[in-house]
Amino acid sequence: MMSVLVTGACGFIGSYLIPALLERGYEVVATDITNEPGWIADLEAVRYYRADLGRDADVYKLMGAVRPEKVIHLASLLAAPCENDPGLGYRVNFGSTLALLDGCRTFGANRFVMTSSISGFGKNLPEPVFEDEIKNPLTIYGQTKLACEHLMEWYQRVYSLSSGAVRFPWVFGPGRTTGITAEYSSKLLDAIASGEKLVISTPEEKGDWLYIKDAVKALLMLIELKEQPRIAYNIMSGLYTVREAMTIARSLFPDAEIEIGEGTEVTSPYPTSFDDSKAREEIGWKPDYSIEEAMKEHVEIIRKKIN
Repeated sequence: MMSVLVTGACGFIGSYLIPALLERGYEVVATDITNEPGWIADLEAVRYYRADLGRDADVYKLMGAVRPEKVIHLASLLAAPCENDPGLGYRVNFGSTLALLDGCRTFGANRFVMTSSISGFGKNLPEPVFEDEIKNPLTIYGQTKLACEHLMEWYQRVYSLSSGAVRFPWVFGPGRTTGITAEYSSKLLDAIASGEKLVISTPEEKGDWLYIKDAVKALLMLIELKEQPRIAYNIMSGLYTVREAMTIARSLFPDAEIEIGEGTEVTSPYPTSFDDSKAREEIGWKPDYSIEEAMKEHVEIIRKKIN
């Protein structure tokens, strides 16, 4: 049985990734900073370790104890905390990646995969943005993610540590509660499911809507590769403004009480349209869900939980 360590395991993506790994027969070891792993504690097949990945000692102790064959690195400090405390942002995002990569080298892991970000590109770029476009990130979060990509490339070139990263756009789905895009993606569908009235003030905000199960699919594809032609791939699904998504949602759920309120200025620190043809051509990436299918499933899942 192949062993895989998942960091940031208690987060949104981890809550979908870990069950998918178990279904594929992986031995899963989960880690996060909390002492209360919640739903993970109910999974007898998963070993949980509490660790602060911002501390090198915690990372090396963890890697030495677990000695995983593969690592999926989801843990990171999100955009707003990084802007508020750049030192902490670099220590957690870049520092944890460095320690984990070195732990892979030291303790014999053969594959390292992590979630990078489209925020690593910066802004004012020709769209759609390709993987190899010149990058000049405007945020600390984007800087840390880009630095991690360079670090992965170095460990692969110098130590032959097979590495890969995915650059996700707006990831939405049941259970997403944090992050700026949750305000007008997951929470929109949560409101429809619960019958609540919702007023959207960012109708012209535009992004690529990637359903959580498709995001997990991309991570599974990467972790099962022995190598890949490039370090990082854009992973996309469908480009919509919030207004367009609301129109689709209304067509699927005519009774939904969603309205457009007083608009606010679009202030996204990165482009909106990205090309993922390299992922499609080189690793066979293709989303399984249309936005309509994803919306229907999201609402159905939330309604079942409510009832």
